[in-house]
Amino acid sequence: MPVFTEMTSVNPTFVLPAALAARGAEIGTGLVQRGMYNVGQACLKPAVLLAVEGPGYAELREAAVTEVEKWDARPMLTPGIHDAYTRNARRHQDNGAVRLGEGGAPDGGAYAQALLLEVTGEQLLAEPTLREEVFGPTLLLVKVSSTGQLLEAARAFRGQLSATLHAEAADRTTTEQLLPVLERRTGRIVFNAFSIPQEVSYASTHGGPFPATSDSRFTSVGMGAIERFVRPVTYQNFPDELLPQVLREANPLNVWRLVDGELTR
Repeated sequence: MPVFTEMTSVNPTFVLPAALAARGAEIGTGLVQRGMYNVGQACLKPAVLLAVEGPGYAELREAAVTEVEKWDARPMLTPGIHDAYTRNARRHQDNGAVRLGEGGAPDGGAYAQALLLEVTGEQLLAEPTLREEVFGPTLLLVKVSSTGQLLEAARAFRGQLSATLHAEAADRTTTEQLLPVLERRTGRIVFNAFSIPQEVSYASTHGGPFPATSDSRFTSVGMGAIERFVRPVTYQNFPDELLPQVLREANPLNVWRLVDGELTR
């Protein structure tokens, strides 16, 4: 029996040097705004942002700190989810993540505080738990030392639902090196935008390699999602009157069909 599950994803965001220099502050603000959606309880939350330290990084970090401080503590879905969030956010900090900024303090109960943390590329590569999901309103900035280290970090991630790439024309060489890495590790690559929200369309892909999902061949969002739950049945040499209406020659239901490889009604 096939099982389709979504299990974990940090949806890494990669900011290349020219894009960082051109719009670091804008990206920092956008990251927090998207990451705080639904108290960070979103499978497509952009949880980890990696950027090469250089022009624009300080502006990105400052803008992200300013934005995260605007967010009040908000209730999570259940006390159990809140407890797991608190443990996992503490785990990041116990493993070397520095707290850059925080939102309003919780009043108690299942209210979660927004957090912005930071590590270096060396720390991310050395400590696997920093590449694991914190389900809730915590975001992690990763300050890498070079584009080479950025590529090394990209290879260290396991399967993801999505990945985001911010780049300009001057970043072309690194972009071409990064794309094959991301193609093998994610079901959707976003360019100069953010992983959330996702538009529901015929081109939607909401899935990815393990451990993001249990079966990366299918999407759970979009017009192709039904394909997870159907199987083909062939009617060979049947008289027209015994066929299901959708398959009859006259097409009485007037639906779109693929006939001899051509879409027709």
